[in-house]
Amino acid sequence: MSKSQETTTAYDAAMPQEIAGAINLMAHPFAGAAAMGALGLGLAGQAIGMWLGAMAGAAEASQRLMQGLSDEAAPASRPAAKPAPLKLVVSRPTQDRKPATIAKAKAPARKVAQTAKAPAGKPAPMTKPAQPDDLKAIGGIGPKLEKVLNELGIWTYGQVAALQPAELAWLDDHLGFAGRIGRDDWVGQAKALSADA
Repeated sequence: MSKSQETTTAYDAAMPQEIAGAINLMAHPFAGAAAMGALGLGLAGQAIGMWLGAMAGAAEASQRLMQGLSDEAAPASRPAAKPAPLKLVVSRPTQDRKPATIAKAKAPARKVAQTAKAPAGKPAPMTKPAQPDDLKAIGGIGPKLEKVLNELGIWTYGQVAALQPAELAWLDDHLGFAGRIGRDDWVGQAKALSADA
């Protein structure tokens, strides 16, 4: 064995393997620089990945929070009542009065009475009878539509059979059916069902 090989073997035997690898990198500076660069890039990549993951998680959490807040606020919010218009009241100046004041105009009593009336063509509601008819037996009426009709005060086949053209038009417009009530012939079906009952 040569002298350098003997020295290398002696050093290897005297040093633990972990330190021997580090000394080998010190002996070859370019290999050490490459190893440190690779280690640095790996750590930087991990740090960037963690940062991007944290940002994405924070964005998703804030989006869920905002969605939750808007979902909670949506059912509770109703269209605000239109405020009464402001009316300029001009009076002649006297010693006791100011020249012009702005006061809220009160809604006329006749308009309140008009809103209390049912819209033209709306079927007259009926209180729930002891035995309401199963309106789902009429073709075109399902469970949800039956519930809507019940909320409008329509409970029996006789009520549906007695609907007038203006009431049918109002109901068709209110439900957004575009003529479906006539096409499905609710009145004819209701007359047949009330005759069978």
